[in-house]
Amino acid sequence: MAPKLRRASMAIFTGGMVAGSPLIAACGGPSYDDWAATDGAAGRINLDDVQQAFKSSKSPTEFEQRVNEIYEGDGIILIRALQDGDRLTLEGWEDLNGDNNIDDSADDRLFSIVKVNEEYNMRGYGANGYYDRGFGGSDFLFGFLIASSFSRGPYFYHTPVNSGPTIRQQRNNYRQSSRYGTQVSRNSRYASTQRGFAGSRYQESSRNLSSGRQTYRQTQKSSGAFRSSSAVSRSSFGSSSVSRSTSGGFSGGGGQVRFSQVRFRRERGSASSS
Repeated sequence: MAPKLRRASMAIFTGGMVAGSPLIAACGGPSYDDWAATDGAAGRINLDDVQQAFKSSKSPTEFEQRVNEIYEGDGIILIRALQDGDRLTLEGWEDLNGDNNIDDSADDRLFSIVKVNEEYNMRGYGANGYYDRGFGGSDFLFGFLIASSFSRGPYFYHTPVNSGPTIRQQRNNYRQSSRYGTQVSRNSRYASTQRGFAGSRYQESSRNLSSGRQTYRQTQKSSGAFRSSSAVSRSSFGSSSVSRSTSGGFSGGGGQVRFSQVRFRRERGSASSS
């Protein structure tokens, strides 16, 4: 009995990224309501970390990769940059229809960074609409985006369509690492801070979803695709939970505590009956 209890205790306090297979049968995957309450389903993102990524990135590829590491949703984040006179704008969109290209009607804009003269401002959209802040930035990334422009028309840069598979693979690898658990913890602390700082604006923004986001959520619900979500799920109250990954396991940062307690109760019951 003692070894089982020791193992159960270790399971409760160990912050692993993947739960054991017995938990899959016990839990059966998230419900739609569980999934819909997550930041990934709403399109929320840690904009403080995105801002820091913008300041420190040395290329569009580096920025794209880092933003996709920060984000917890299922779709990858695509970026585009444009210039209108002295105004430079960089936008981040979640690719909700999975075609590796920004579609203004089907995809969801999460944030923009605007540079006018020497002043920078970051603004959130949809569930991130509570966020609107100025900051000190760096000219390097904007300059690089414009210099490396390849597209015709009004946009100076957008994520290349053929980069989509690479971005997805990099993100999948990242989400299997312990670094993702650290990022999810940062996201959770960020959400708690914003709820306190923005107050009712934070809650109201969660209901301000774009038509593309609403269609995406309804499609996930009617098709049942939310059950195979690979995103780490955290409830709207900031606590961690776990969602089923595409490989059939469960992943999450901190969420294993919840399910490990179930395992503990089961093992303790088995030990008592033996």
